[in-house]
Parts: sequence; structure tokens; C-alpha cells
Amino acid sequence: MEKSIDRAKAMKKMVSLLQEGATMLAEACPVCGLPLFKLRSGEVVCPVHGRVIIVSSDEEAREVEIDAVIRMVEYEAASRIRGLLQTGEPGEIREWLEVIETAERIRELRESRKGKAPEEGKG
Repeated sequence: MEKSIDRAKAMKKMVSLLQEGATMLAEACPVCGLPLFKLRSGEVVCPVHGRVIIVSSDEEAREVEIDAVIRMVEYEAASRIRGLLQTGEPGEIREWLEVIETAERIRELRESRKGKAPEEGKG
């Protein structure tokens, strides 16, 4: 489970979802590992991250995992920067900013490829 998840808050949200009539599923959130819930509307949600994309192939699962890792890298870099600012030791901030910038570029490149894939198939 992610370090940033407040376990007590997550548990309260899970209880709330069950009280609202949601069904706990056997599947887990690909980002935090908490159980997923199916709402009465049919939507599948994570108690922490909200709406979850259910994948139908190994390729989709890899894409979701890569996206999750990129988000985790950005979060970790931001946490490191925050810590450096709080301790007054800004020496490594530039390196961590570069990590965030690189992660953003990778995400943008991946998103632009996803956006072009359907267009290429229409030809």
C-alpha cells in the first residue's frame, strides 16, 4: 500500500461505501492495493483514488501499471523536494525537479501516442 494513504480514512470510506450499498470486489486497486467496490450504478471505485479503470488485457494492465509507476515517481520526487525545503538543504532540489519534469514528459509522450493510435487505424 502507498505510504501516503491514511489507513483510518480509507477504512472509513470503505465502511461508508458498504453502507451505501456498494459491493466489495475480489479485485484490488492497481495503485494502492485496497479492495475495489462496485457501486449500485455499476461503476467500480477505489476508496482512496475514486473511479478505477478495469483492464481487459495484459497489454492494458501493463499500460495502467506504467502510468501508476510514473505517478508514484512524481509523488516521491515531490515528497523529497518538500523534505529538502523543510530542512533547509535545497542542494538536491534541482535533481528532483528534473525527475518530475522527465516523468511529465514521459506521460505527455505516452498520452500523445494513445491519442494517435485510433487515428492511425482509421486510414
